[in-house]
Amino acid sequence: MSLRYGILGLLSEWDASGYDIKKEFDDLMGVFWHSHLSQIYPELNKLEKEKFITSQSIPQEGKPDKKIYSITSKGKEVLIHWLLTPPEPPKIKDPFLMQAFFMDHIPADEVILKLKMYKKGREQRLEKIKHAVEERFMSIKERNVMKARIIISAAVLKRGIQQEVQYINWCEETIQLVESCKFLWDKNKQTEFQYTDVSDQLSAYFFNALDI
Repeated sequence: MSLRYGILGLLSEWDASGYDIKKEFDDLMGVFWHSHLSQIYPELNKLEKEKFITSQSIPQEGKPDKKIYSITSKGKEVLIHWLLTPPEPPKIKDPFLMQAFFMDHIPADEVILKLKMYKKGREQRLEKIKHAVEERFMSIKERNVMKARIIISAAVLKRGIQQEVQYINWCEETIQLVESCKFLWDKNKQTEFQYTDVSDQLSAYFFNALDI
């Protein structure tokens, strides 16, 4: 359901095509929400049927007509109502954490490799976000404009960057933990002494990072 409100939020600032909306989701809004065109266009059709938005076709030379969407007063009312409604607790779905939870079934070296590969992917995502943010702020500076939307979106983007940094740090810490406890993946090498030693490492891994 949140997708429709994200679309209404974008259209509350400027009229846009489905492609423009998808680009915005791919760039800065990708920090907190991902959506495909196959999801965006059906939602645009629903919003138009409910009279929350309207559309008009703009002729293009040598190309199909471009459909531009605009928010209606009814759409703005719905958007404001949603903004004033307390959000539901997040329902987390993280495919990598689901995999990681069961990685005791694969060799420790494979676990470490997967963590390193995933860390690299998050690093690349972080750089992409930073680049998009830098471009957006450069545009703001050149146009010499400042709005409330810019202020609050900057706060959201900061949280997105912090989240990527935290994920990268978690990967690094978990790689170190698995490397120091590789023997646990080989039941023939486990000893009572090592269990005690690992217990201390695990406590440090959890509580030192949380400042508990």
